[in-house]
Amino acid sequence: MASPYSKLEKWQRMYVNRSLNMERIKAIGFDMDHTLLMYNREAFESLAFRETLNKFIEAGYPEELSELQFKPNFLIRGLLVDMDRGNLLKVDGHKYVKTAFHGTRLLDKGTRHQTYNSESFKAQEFLSVDTFFALSEVQLFVEIVDFMDANPSKIKKTYREVYSDLRKFIDLSHADGSIKNLVMANPAQFARKDKHLSTALMRLLDGGKSLFLLTNSGWDYTNRMMSYILSGEHEEFPDWQDYFDYTIVSSGKPGFFTGSQPFLEVMTDSGLLKPHTGTLIKNRVYQGGNAGLFQKITKFKGDEILYVGDHIFGDIMQSKGKLNWRTLLVVEELEHELENLEKIKPIFQEIQHKNHERESLDEEIQKTRSKLMSVQRHLKVSLRDGDAKKAHHLEKELDKFALKIDEKSPILAKLDNDIKELLAKKETSLHPIWGELMKVGLERSRFAYQVEGFACVYTSRVSNLRFYSPQKRFSSFHDILPHDP
Repeated sequence: MASPYSKLEKWQRMYVNRSLNMERIKAIGFDMDHTLLMYNREAFESLAFRETLNKFIEAGYPEELSELQFKPNFLIRGLLVDMDRGNLLKVDGHKYVKTAFHGTRLLDKGTRHQTYNSESFKAQEFLSVDTFFALSEVQLFVEIVDFMDANPSKIKKTYREVYSDLRKFIDLSHADGSIKNLVMANPAQFARKDKHLSTALMRLLDGGKSLFLLTNSGWDYTNRMMSYILSGEHEEFPDWQDYFDYTIVSSGKPGFFTGSQPFLEVMTDSGLLKPHTGTLIKNRVYQGGNAGLFQKITKFKGDEILYVGDHIFGDIMQSKGKLNWRTLLVVEELEHELENLEKIKPIFQEIQHKNHERESLDEEIQKTRSKLMSVQRHLKVSLRDGDAKKAHHLEKELDKFALKIDEKSPILAKLDNDIKELLAKKETSLHPIWGELMKVGLERSRFAYQVEGFACVYTSRVSNLRFYSPQKRFSSFHDILPHDP
């Protein structure tokens, strides 16, 4: 019998790593940025790039940096940044670096191997590009790396020192409002409405779930942007806060999941804060706090809570690892990528076919090579013993096996090249530089391993929840081992 969800587009589906019984979930928390609130990424990242670049020049960096241009399609999530060398890396789940750039220049295979693959490296020493907010800053970093290489005397700092300044200027751009004030002034330019979001939240409420918002954004920004995407979207919920029992802003994730800071109540009419003790009052707004206190006050705990976010480390790894909250990761890129994967399905099928053909041929060649080596060994013995007749027979056998290897080897080489070209075609169809988000060639990417390891379920957008019952039992078959029947 076909699944009731088989009629959904692939990007509309929920994907399960760890079985999740929604009937046991009492509370569902949501991050805001890139989770409930979807951005016009090119507009937002371009703004962040430009405003941060202005901070560099104001701090005394060369005026020529103002000529740097934001390239919206250069980067993807899941990359590693080697801040000491000025390099970008795409790594598979076994820590093998498959693609590397210095600035915006592709490193050749020999340099890449010598630098990263000749011995094991520690991925934790590099910056992980886990969130969309990191894309504009990393894009600016690699552009400055290129500038430093072309103008070695104009910036007398190391790549790491430049990145340290970059982080400081990004934080300053958020603190002084130079980015978010522009976004709040024109949310339609920088944010995208999802017309199905309110329906998805309503279905969860109708299913008896308590919803809460847990975001690192401040109250003013949260209120402005949530009002834009949710207020008035449904007649029963005139204000966006009507969907949520609890609203927590400036939460300081990932520290929220491990820290001990108290909750402060936000006076929404003035933005002022006042100390808070005791229970959290529904429909009021709080700042800071910590997960342990939240669980104690609300009586929700551990695996009764599902947290929905887009940040592997800040949202998913910490909430699951420290608190045993269940996790739903929003992988926005899947929407575009799964549509493209459907289009290039014939390429993938041809890769699989040629891989099977290659494996069979390689096995045949290896068996022949083993026979050849065995004949060589017997021939040495015959020559040593002076058995000319046997030696002559063995020499003919040797020639036969060698000829067979010579005939088959070019076919194998062609298959290898065909597979390489098909993989390149598949990868560039998905992203012209980095290829598929979840794959590196035929291996799973480091990002894919993180998704599998920490996200109980994942999907491309929050509103996909509307297709599933709030009591749905999501079942995983990922624990099946290769030898299982």
